[in-house]
Amino acid sequence: MTWRRAAALLVAAGLSWTSPASADDRVQQTRAAHLSVLESSRDRKALEESARALASSRDPQSLRKLGEWLARPEFLARLDDLNDPAAKTLHLDRVLRALERRPAPATESLCLQLLRSAAFLAEPDRKIGLLRALAAVRPMSEATVEAFRQANTEGFGSLSFVLLVRNGSPNALALFEDMVRDRSRDPQSRVADIHASVLPRRTDPNVLRAIDRLLAAPGLEEPVAVGLIETVFDYQSRGWFGPMRDPPKPPSWKGVSPVVADLVAALAAKAKARPSLPSSLRAAIDATMAEVQAGAARKK
Repeated sequence: MTWRRAAALLVAAGLSWTSPASADDRVQQTRAAHLSVLESSRDRKALEESARALASSRDPQSLRKLGEWLARPEFLARLDDLNDPAAKTLHLDRVLRALERRPAPATESLCLQLLRSAAFLAEPDRKIGLLRALAAVRPMSEATVEAFRQANTEGFGSLSFVLLVRNGSPNALALFEDMVRDRSRDPQSRVADIHASVLPRRTDPNVLRAIDRLLAAPGLEEPVAVGLIETVFDYQSRGWFGPMRDPPKPPSWKGVSPVVADLVAALAAKAKARPSLPSSLRAAIDATMAEVQAGAARKK
């Protein structure tokens, strides 16, 4: 936002404006303008615009103040029409998306604060966007891991799979591995979540290392192991995702780094050493390795 826009907001709020003297002054004046809107406006679009500006700022004080407003029932009622099922999180979701797109250390504090807010969680759907914003902060902290563990007990497990793999930091992938091994959920459900979460990230070296650890660990059920292997080496959109309009898609193997090529080759060898591996999956592994090796040869 420009200082001119901030000036207009201040004037509209009945506050005075002086010419910007420093970067800190401009940040404070802009913050004050947006907070004034949050305090008094009943225009949902104006509230969303100011809240999104604060969410995008990465400024700790702005994010702290935004978190305070988002924990107030009266503000949430001004931001969204809570009596309209189709719009009860419409503007809030856009604010949370802004947090997700520009994560900062203070984003984690804001999200964890809201996860303790009864007012914010009074509408359960709000937690979806909040978890997405929280998972955008890298690396993932132990406190955030515990927040996701709690969310898993509340029915957000499938979302957690996707967000943890997308985060890709050590703590996030450690929890992902725990969830893959969790026998309290049936293997078919876990395989479905593996397909959705791993497929878009199957060229990520950290994700490939996590899969290698899972396949090497004792006790992993064979259907889950096969699910991990096929997600790396195969792609069956209709079979895995049904008639979904925009199903997850795998990244191209073309141009992957030598590190990724080596990790994939090692996984392929270990997978093909499994005596019960389906013959169709062996063929998919061979086809993928030919694609990876062709790409590596072109880069030389």
